[in-house]
Amino acid sequence: MSCNLKQTSGKLCGHSRNSNMASQNQPTLADWVNDYLARFGTCYQSQTQWWGDRTLTWDAALERAWLSRFADGKMHPHQRRVSSKLAQGLNVSRQDDKQAQQFKTFAELHHWIESVTARVKGLGETTAYDVAQRLGMWLNLAPDLVYLHAGTAEGAAVFNITGKTAFLSAFPPEIQKIGETHAENFLCIYKDNLKSLSK
Repeated sequence: MSCNLKQTSGKLCGHSRNSNMASQNQPTLADWVNDYLARFGTCYQSQTQWWGDRTLTWDAALERAWLSRFADGKMHPHQRRVSSKLAQGLNVSRQDDKQAQQFKTFAELHHWIESVTARVKGLGETTAYDVAQRLGMWLNLAPDLVYLHAGTAEGAAVFNITGKTAFLSAFPPEIQKIGETHAENFLCIYKDNLKSLSK
């Protein structure tokens, strides 16, 4: 769920554009990664509590993931523009009648959610990744690839990495050390900062 706007509730793993690094001369990739970790290194903890709440049934987890609302009722920023389509995504996923135990990997889960978004006009790659990540928190399935969509793809392009996914090992060691989930978020949030590294 990359590139989210930071809220005071701490529910989002996103950014305010006021990085402490902005005033430094020529920060390195390591500097940007350290800045990310200092600001967002624990951001998925509260998200896992909400999206991964194991007191929910599978159907309730599906509903929560698709409807994209936090405990305070606010819509996740990534889904604001497609909010009218989310119930359709939920309905299509329910019609597929998939059960939680059918998914052994995040890739399988993501592939299914992508197939759902492909059947709902207006939903795309970002919603597919976000919903899959939320359900992955409930299923305890994390990505073992870096998924490249929207801003994440822009960040990856700085390192000449293209496609829909990439192995973490394709990235510099500074990014490898934060793992796939944080790498996806980092590449999106810091895409503009990373472009300065290639100048």
